Amino acid sequence: MKWSRINILKTFQLESVQKTTIFLAACSIFIIANLLIGYVIPIRFDFSAGKSHTLSPSTVKIIHTLDDVVTIQFFISSDIPTRLASLKNDTIDLVNEYKKQGRGKIIVKIRDPKKDTNARDDAQKVGVPELQFSQVEKNTYAVSSTYFGIALQYGIKQDSIPQATNISSLEYDITSSIFKLASKEPIKIGIIGIPEFASPQQDSFLTIKKILNQQFELDFMNASDSAKTGEIDESVKAIVIFDDGNTSYDKATSDMFTTYIKNSGKIIAFVDGISVSEEQFIPRPATHNLFSLFEEWGIKLNKNFVLSESSEMASFSNGSNIFVTPYPFWVKTSQLDKKSQEFAHMTALLFPWTASLDVLKKSGIETRSFVQSEAHSWSQTEEGGIAPQTIKPPEKNAFASFNLIVEAREKKGGTLLLIPSSHFLDERYIERSPDNVGVFLNFINNYASDGALSGIRARALSNAPLSDVSDQNKDTVKYLTIFLLPVLFGLIGAWRLMKR
Repeated sequence: MKWSRINILKTFQLESVQKTTIFLAACSIFIIANLLIGYVIPIRFDFSAGKSHTLSPSTVKIIHTLDDVVTIQFFISSDIPTRLASLKNDTIDLVNEYKKQGRGKIIVKIRDPKKDTNARDDAQKVGVPELQFSQVEKNTYAVSSTYFGIALQYGIKQDSIPQATNISSLEYDITSSIFKLASKEPIKIGIIGIPEFASPQQDSFLTIKKILNQQFELDFMNASDSAKTGEIDESVKAIVIFDDGNTSYDKATSDMFTTYIKNSGKIIAFVDGISVSEEQFIPRPATHNLFSLFEEWGIKLNKNFVLSESSEMASFSNGSNIFVTPYPFWVKTSQLDKKSQEFAHMTALLFPWTASLDVLKKSGIETRSFVQSEAHSWSQTEEGGIAPQTIKPPEKNAFASFNLIVEAREKKGGTLLLIPSSHFLDERYIERSPDNVGVFLNFINNYASDGALSGIRARALSNAPLSDVSDQNKDTVKYLTIFLLPVLFGLIGAWRLMKR
């Protein structure tokens, strides 16, 4: 039977029914089906890369284990700037996803403090301020005040996201806030190497400290003072070390780190193999004295720099002019271990002035390399210059791929993760590579909170760098793009002409 011969009215015996009635019935069925699919039986298809518009499994798991109701209030003004209109819709879609997954445990309220005085008072109480946004419309520069923040309440506990305009990290911000509110006891992590307080203009790690504060209780530790007691408090679930090579740790401090790992502690170390003075572009020997500690755990931190043809752009001044050029010392790589959940939705990482790592065999310790540089990379010792005009081109046989993130794990559970770049989470570089923050958060959550927040995806797609291809392959792709489509249309036209 041909589908074109099927008469729907005759098949369902509807010949006597008025067309208007049939039309209204069809519309009613469509509306009811839409409501059922949208709210009662939610069915959605997310075809975006990495499922960036679907709540991550970690978020869903946290929502489903809530013991009490979470109220999410989105304070948004009706007169927001035009450029924020799409962001408003994305944010509303996101919080409604929480409501659908909450199974009655998530309540969402959209409130306008400009029109509702109660909403304005509530926004002030929970710490959601009125923000200033500038815009140019109809050749006129204007500054407008608007609300664009989120408040969360769980029982008697409250938290807020004062400015919810970063959609890429908003799921993590909301979920981490829920996790923090629902946790019965705060999770403490230790921070070594960066100050607790610094002016926002001079704080190179402002963003990462804000994010960590949303979930953890931060303990800014002095390694020398802790070493006097010989051990680190058991309440510290993980330690993060930042060292640009200028700090000297004595043997007592090194032994304290070793004892902490042996007692099932977790350490993430951002440590340079060679110290760099960014202002003067002068490399210096690293004096942190942690090389032997890392080798004890099966990781050799080399005293070198890794350079790569796959690198980030940087701007430099020669006194009279400013020029922008690829800077090989800012290594960019997409060679990530996608089998690991920490890298499941990452595309590329940026390593400013990074060293290479070697994996050593140690009894009772399992080592694993998570990230390598691209194949067109090479190494350089301290003697070479790091200014762009002093970089010497490598020999052809010098190209190799180098380990850039290595984990050493003891059978009892103690873990050391080494990232040989103290600038990896620096404010200036995470703007260029947001995945740097994502990878770190996945690891620290996996270590400190048993993986509760690991794998939460960014809502916006990261840049996906193209793989290195030869000039011949580039020409092939270019000419195929130019000529393939016209040729296909010509062949189809010729075939139809011959058929006629």
